[in-house]
Amino acid sequence: MSGDERRAIVAGEGPLAGAVAAAIAKAGFAVERAGRDLSGTEAVDLVVALPIADIRTDDLATLAEDAWIDLAERPMDDVRHLLATVSARMREPGGALLIALPNIGMIGVAGTAAQAMAAEGIRTLAKAVAKAWRARGLRVNCAMLSAAQLVTADDEVAREIVGIAIASAGADFAATGNSILIDGEQTSV
Repeated sequence: MSGDERRAIVAGEGPLAGAVAAAIAKAGFAVERAGRDLSGTEAVDLVVALPIADIRTDDLATLAEDAWIDLAERPMDDVRHLLATVSARMREPGGALLIALPNIGMIGVAGTAAQAMAAEGIRTLAKAVAKAWRARGLRVNCAMLSAAQLVTADDEVAREIVGIAIASAGADFAATGNSILIDGEQTSV
């Protein structure tokens, strides 16, 4: 592989992560799919994380502890691990990380307390990391999707995520620490 090749990592499971990886590859990036193992050494221009693969509704009062851990704590821990691990691989300046999240924490959706907490916790973590990484010329932003967009995982949603991600990976893009709404105008902040 040439040193001029643009590299991307797509972290996440499910059909939307697959569609995003395919769209990034189609845009000319060498794409690495990642779970918790980010053992590569090549500099990365772009990271797209999709830590919440689906939305399920559960009554908070009856949600078992292991389900709470799976829905609320695991996505946050996965993103924390991703950020800590990928930090050394980000191309400086100009590298970008985009985290695609459901808007359920911003708008409130009945029965999604665990996932809403995860989404908002991750969004807040992204803002803090964006401030810390700004001095390195790196950008960290979130793309906020509706629950329907997350579940349907169609090509249009993947293209919107990829468009934002690719635009943010370059020296001319300055925005960092933002939540970019692509949820079909369901949310107003």
